[in-house]
Amino acid sequence: MPNRVTSRDRRGWLAAGAALAAQGALAPRAFAQSGYPSKQVRIIVPFPAAGGADLGARQLSTHLAAALGKPVVVENRAGADGAIAAQEAARSAPDGHTIYFATASSLSYLPAVRKSLQFDPVADFAPVTKFVTFTFFLMVHESVPGRTLEEVLAHVRANPGKLSFGTANSTGILASAQLAKSANLDMVHVPYKGESQTVVDLTTGRIQLFWATPAITATLLKDNKTRALAVLLPSRSALMPDVPTIAEAGQPLVDISPWGAMFVPAKTPREIVDRLNREINSVMNRPDLREQMDKLGLPMKGSTPEECGAFLKDQIAAFNRAARQAGIPQE
Repeated sequence: MPNRVTSRDRRGWLAAGAALAAQGALAPRAFAQSGYPSKQVRIIVPFPAAGGADLGARQLSTHLAAALGKPVVVENRAGADGAIAAQEAARSAPDGHTIYFATASSLSYLPAVRKSLQFDPVADFAPVTKFVTFTFFLMVHESVPGRTLEEVLAHVRANPGKLSFGTANSTGILASAQLAKSANLDMVHVPYKGESQTVVDLTTGRIQLFWATPAITATLLKDNKTRALAVLLPSRSALMPDVPTIAEAGQPLVDISPWGAMFVPAKTPREIVDRLNREINSVMNRPDLREQMDKLGLPMKGSTPEECGAFLKDQIAAFNRAARQAGIPQE
């Protein structure tokens, strides 16, 4: 005699089916949480090796590898003010195995000076966390007379078109352009792909002025061929407390933040973004890493992904204002 199917049976089957469907819906999320990372993770840096950004990324990578349980390597993609690195990161698989150590150069400065880009600084990236602020010292070659910034600027004004300033990032470009405008300077601009490439040219006097991060500043000072005139911070740096701020030296402070933050390609699953946010912020709380980064002039400050995203939008607007004030056109 065949079994009769009752309404109670149908309700039971429907309930069981709903439970299985719910489990199936949760499966990809659970797999993403437990299966990530499944291979080596890379941090793309938009500058050559040995510069401030590169050294900071390598300090982080060692600790992050231990936290993630997979190797974390640094990949340098220098050039085009960070556009090359940004394009590579934006086109990478959104699986959390590519992290972009973005700086102000690519995601704040480029939108201010270029009408079209091969990437969208907001839409093509998912923010993970804020990471560092870069410290910059204005270095001058020993051949330039004057011990203070004002004395050096007076010499530059007396020799229009005869001295050169080098730049290796957006902060250097904007700070130099604003200084030239506010102090009425006529200097030759020499752009570089990265800070490390300026060491020889600055110590030999091929260029006379350069905004350098502490890692490069330390190298320059060892040869006694250069000296620091000012620091591009609201307050003096503990690394060189005798060096005045740009405002103390009599010049206006650039209204931008020389920042560095971590992003992943857009559409990276939120659980992976959250995992990276937790791990990176946890690593940043390590006293040994904090001490190392402070010595590099890279004070760290983390954030939530939302705070990082809001900060990016604020800095895009700030860099646009600063570029217009400095007379840098959008091309």
